[in-house]
Amino acid sequence: MTSNSRDIHARLDPQTVERYFNSTNTVVHLLSNNPRCELRVDPSTQSIQLLVPNDFSEPDVGYFENIKVDYLADVNFYRITLYADGMHYAAYSFIAQIVEELHKGNHLSIAIAQSIDEHRLLLQNRKILSAEMQTGLIGELLLLAYLCSVDPISALSSWIGPQAEQHDFAFGSFDLEVKTTTGENRIHRIGSANQLEASSNRELWFLSIQITAAGSARNGFGLTTLINVIRKYLGPHTTQFNDYLNCLGWWDKDIDSYKARYVLRSVPAFFLVNEQFPALRNSTLSKGICHYEYLSDISYRTDISHLMAQRAPDPLTEFLNYTDAHFGGLNAKL
Repeated sequence: MTSNSRDIHARLDPQTVERYFNSTNTVVHLLSNNPRCELRVDPSTQSIQLLVPNDFSEPDVGYFENIKVDYLADVNFYRITLYADGMHYAAYSFIAQIVEELHKGNHLSIAIAQSIDEHRLLLQNRKILSAEMQTGLIGELLLLAYLCSVDPISALSSWIGPQAEQHDFAFGSFDLEVKTTTGENRIHRIGSANQLEASSNRELWFLSIQITAAGSARNGFGLTTLINVIRKYLGPHTTQFNDYLNCLGWWDKDIDSYKARYVLRSVPAFFLVNEQFPALRNSTLSKGICHYEYLSDISYRTDISHLMAQRAPDPLTEFLNYTDAHFGGLNAKL
């Protein structure tokens, strides 16, 4: 089976998938013209389906209880159904991967097997987040909780980290990178030479958060605490948030594995990423290092303990007071 790349449609974004699942009727969306691959989202059953022509490859998914394949004899199509409750975008990604594998020339049975390999954690053996990933997510959720307390809908739109964007949050005129550490100093791990590179015509701000083990402190918080707080703010709009958590590797069934509780070690601090901010950036490294284009996987730690915190930019000016009132007791007013 072969096809032209122009026959396949671009992937849907999380917001569009969420809109489909919030519809009052079944939504039909064409993913590919040749072969014809038709997506169907049924909000009433929280299921997502893919209809593809029969290529006589006899796909088998019998060992996965949340996926089934039916043969529709009247139209000579296969229908792959995935029950997507609590994992809308992840389920859509599974379906989209099948279509992309078909466009590589694979038969349907192979395309499904390849997508299963890519999404095996989604379908069966999920692993909990590493300690470093948990720490990083706590910082992002602290800020997201504040944003949700002000405007839940726009808060989710500003949180772009789960979509694998360059920075964690995007606001009207600036981007924000959030870093969290359990150390005594403001030393943060930066994952690439692009992470602290400002986007064109936009400022880049850095939020440094220090946490430490809560012990018996009554104001301790953890991932579960923050997720519950955010879900309460979001009310009926939690599905997209749940999808984002799943993309990051959080699953509610693993909640007993996340028992660590923390308190703020210091008042969170905002810094404008400028010439005084110690960072490695592609834009400067490429000018000073011969054949820099052949270097990869650059990561480093930056110590910003010596920098003086700055007043948070709008709309984040009340974040410090919010964390102080709900999670801190550190007298966050500046």
